[in-house]
Amino acid sequence: MYIKRDYSRPMFGKQVKQRRNYAPMMFLFGLIMGAIALFVSSNFDNLQEQTMELLGFAPTPTPLPSDLATLASQLFVAGNRQQAADLFERAITQRPENIDYLYEYGKLMIDMDNPERALELADQILDVNSTDPRGYALKARALVWLRRSADAVPVILAGLDLNRGYESPLYSALARAYTDTGKYEDGAEAGLLSVQADPSSSDARRSYAYSLSWVGSNQEAIAQLEAAVRIDPTNIAAHLELALQYLAQNRDQEAIDLYDRILALQPRNARALLRLCSTYRKIGQFERAIGYCQDAIVADPLSIGAYYQLGILQYNLYQFDEALVAFRSCADIAPDNLDCTYRLGLTYYYVDDCQNGWDVLQDALLMAQSRSDSATVVGYIREGLIAIGQRCPDFGRRDPTLPTATPNFNSEIAPEAIATPSV
Repeated sequence: MYIKRDYSRPMFGKQVKQRRNYAPMMFLFGLIMGAIALFVSSNFDNLQEQTMELLGFAPTPTPLPSDLATLASQLFVAGNRQQAADLFERAITQRPENIDYLYEYGKLMIDMDNPERALELADQILDVNSTDPRGYALKARALVWLRRSADAVPVILAGLDLNRGYESPLYSALARAYTDTGKYEDGAEAGLLSVQADPSSSDARRSYAYSLSWVGSNQEAIAQLEAAVRIDPTNIAAHLELALQYLAQNRDQEAIDLYDRILALQPRNARALLRLCSTYRKIGQFERAIGYCQDAIVADPLSIGAYYQLGILQYNLYQFDEALVAFRSCADIAPDNLDCTYRLGLTYYYVDDCQNGWDVLQDALLMAQSRSDSATVVGYIREGLIAIGQRCPDFGRRDPTLPTATPNFNSEIAPEAIATPSV
């Protein structure tokens, strides 16, 4: 077979390579690299976040304001009021014009005994929309809690003129404002209008009950509060007020059941713990009362009422060293509290500390003499000073105005003779 060879190419040795044209390939490569660079530059943040996540260093995403507000409402119901307030504050920082957040946060501030902040939030609502009745309702409620009920009335009436579906909260605030200014019948009427405007409102029934109690309709007030807790089993304020009504009717066990229900919702509710302390003291279970007062102090270390009640219980049980600690804490927190101060002075007498007893009772005497309603307390203080003068004559000679008769000091042991500070 004959094979035709190409004699232009050598059979042995190096072959001559043909020159290739790489320009199209380089052009295509440049286009690809440019496209990649453009994609990376335009999506750098997303790519960085995905890379960090793969490496385990992904940043925490910023929650939406709506998520913050929703979680805040849930925490409030669960009793975590401070955490709820912090979340609401973050939500309105991001959305300061959102009236829903401002209104709910304002109601929480009133519940947390901070009506000053609630008033600021109400004004913020009105700055956003001067015709939104929620701004008027919140402002009026804050003014009532600030004991400025007379100022609240025109605000409420202005809100009612808008007539945009918020009559119930406005009438609710009006019921309290009228009642606090001595217009008891008008207050009860406003409370009824509040309930009629929204029968499903727990707060409306609570305000109506408040007005009813001032016109002597205590049974109807109880009925309204019972309805309030049925409508909203998480309304802590309604539970507390209903329990007080039960105690006034000597329905002590029903009151205790309500306080226990509150603690099931909010185990660290200092007010419920303190009320249980007072209730168990009322029915003579003193050791149990002491335990609840101590729990109330743990829940709220600045509770004047808890220290005072604990001191009274220990004082009456002749546990004077323990009572001294409680009354001293109370007086340190509230130096102008007459009850804590004079009780501290009397307790110093029982632990044989004439110096401190004398000095504290002298301060208490000055405080008591400046008040028109403390004649009984002045008598107790003078009895204490006389007793110290008899035990430590050097102190007795310092005040020649004190009588020399033997005091009936044991009568001071009965705490029921002294009004308990409101809590």
